[in-house]
Amino acid sequence: MERVQQKYENLTHALLALQNAIKALEFFEKEGKSFYPHLNYQEEYRMHRDSLIQRFEYSEDLFWKYLQIYLKEILAVEDVHGPKPVIRKSFSLHMLSESEAEQSLDMIKDRNLTSHIYVEEIAEFLAKKIPSYYELMQSVAQRLMPIAQG
Repeated sequence: MERVQQKYENLTHALLALQNAIKALEFFEKEGKSFYPHLNYQEEYRMHRDSLIQRFEYSEDLFWKYLQIYLKEILAVEDVHGPKPVIRKSFSLHMLSESEAEQSLDMIKDRNLTSHIYVEEIAEFLAKKIPSYYELMQSVAQRLMPIAQG
């Protein structure tokens, strides 16, 4: 149970950082101006966007790894390795709804695109999808919160 709790805490910290990056980018876009005098708007926008994408990368990794340890430690399911098998097994055990499982598989596919953020179209595509992925991860994490024993 201790490993589950630690993974859960890591995930919730990552999700908080991701939420902050989403809010920062939204605020920056709303203001429509650069806050750093040595950067123009587009440079600063890319800085915020790329930060959002990086926080998404490690949040997504922690998300499926949390599901994996939950399967192992709470449900005694062994030998499920890799993000897609973990999502599929989580769905088959009703930890995820069908729509959550589908969105999670899409999220994994999109996470694999992050190595190509030097392509502006891919970076923009990801930045627009990340808020919904955050909502998914946050919702599942809250529902699968480990219950402290003691």
